[in-house]
Amino acid sequence: MTDHDEAGEALTQRWARSKARLNPTVAAFMRRGLDSSTATALQAAGHTVASLKQASETDLEALGLIVAARLAIRQGARADIPFENLARVLWANRWTCCVCRMGDRAIVVHHIRPWAQSQDHSEANLAVLCLEHHARAHTTGDLEQNLTERRLRDAKERWEAEVRHLDAKAILQASRVDGFDWWWFNHARLHDLAMRLNVDPTRVRRFAATYGRGLVDDQGRIATGREHLHYLYGSGDGSALYAYMSELVEHVLGAAAVFNISEDLDPGFLQRVVSPGDIVLIQGRHYFKNKSRGDMGLGQVTEVRRQANGVRASFTIDRWEATSTSAWAAWLHGVHSAASVVRVVEFQPEGKHLHLRCTGLAIGFELEGLSNRSYVYPTWPSQREDYDEEDDVWLTGRLDDFA
Repeated sequence: MTDHDEAGEALTQRWARSKARLNPTVAAFMRRGLDSSTATALQAAGHTVASLKQASETDLEALGLIVAARLAIRQGARADIPFENLARVLWANRWTCCVCRMGDRAIVVHHIRPWAQSQDHSEANLAVLCLEHHARAHTTGDLEQNLTERRLRDAKERWEAEVRHLDAKAILQASRVDGFDWWWFNHARLHDLAMRLNVDPTRVRRFAATYGRGLVDDQGRIATGREHLHYLYGSGDGSALYAYMSELVEHVLGAAAVFNISEDLDPGFLQRVVSPGDIVLIQGRHYFKNKSRGDMGLGQVTEVRRQANGVRASFTIDRWEATSTSAWAAWLHGVHSAASVVRVVEFQPEGKHLHLRCTGLAIGFELEGLSNRSYVYPTWPSQREDYDEEDDVWLTGRLDDFA
């Protein structure tokens, strides 16, 4: 394994400890060229670009700011990097230097072709560098030791290609621990997605056994004839079907670009880094609202919502596709901490909030180590934390208040 491979693997392991959400004040400092460590320290001390513009040179020196940082704050050495471009390049590089890939280092957003020459703030001209490699990028002399434009572009391209699969690797690792179970699969969508990703369901190791039992057809799709059951897996061969589907999901996630947005539920940020069609993981408290009265066969419609920090993600499932008695009877009801893999269909702004309308792909227990942020304050007008499943009420409001 190369040093870069080891660094990428380490970043996957400590992904839960990274600070992915971009604070607006920190962003304002970084847009002017300050490094992330300095920007974060200034923000934590209560400073803003506007307040420091009014500070004296002595006050800025007392904060430990070097000449270049003081100039960037007070006058602006150049036009600010647009927020959306800053957010996208940081997201694409996971706030990590594209050269050394050491996720615990302070970073700066660097112009690959110097701003003075290019006047170019585009994402293509921006690279995330640690302070050491930023200094090397500005050093002239022995080209073998310095970061030329060509080398920077190559390092950025290779790192961003790897980053697109880091979250999927972390999800797969977490889903393999003892005690984790998937509660529900969208069988048709997962099969379609597998085909688009050139994943052949019939080559999944457990396909032959599942096909031999008549649980799937010769294309790997769920076979008909089980609609009389309370739920799809509600028979003696349900465990065989679960083993096949779990393996198919692993193949799909291994081939797809999946983004863990569990700790990035910020309306302004998400609209700039996630696009319709993206597959994302969302963890945390999920709300399950049954929308139909039936408890037998197809059509057990249930609305699923995850909402925090001004963001709501919602999708609809058929509870008939539950993977176990516990999932069908308990976990896909009421309020539970869960992990859902969904495909974003559209963004729908609702005032200061953002509604992500999605298609669900899979739901299971919350994956350990993939989200640590605690959203303390209610962020939707009708949100209530205490849910009475029997009466279907949220303290003083009904679940429909969320609509």
